[in-house]
Amino acid sequence: MTQWHHRDRGPITEEKLLKAVHILADIVENHGSVFRPLYHDVRQQLAEFRIQEQADAAPAIAALPDNKVA
Repeated sequence: MTQWHHRDRGPITEEKLLKAVHILADIVENHGSVFRPLYHDVRQQLAEFRIQEQADAAPAIAALPDNKVA
């Protein structure tokens, strides 16, 4: 158990959040709705992560050559 506690988990990525959402969806389906609030929280984190990633990428995309903004 202590090995797991000290393990480096790395940065939070969209892939990790998406995997957590799928796992929690299966848990909610198989074990009842007691886990539903956690499932919704992780889904919200995934949505916020995607919004932040898009916001972070917007200035870089706008700076590309031949990028015409209407």
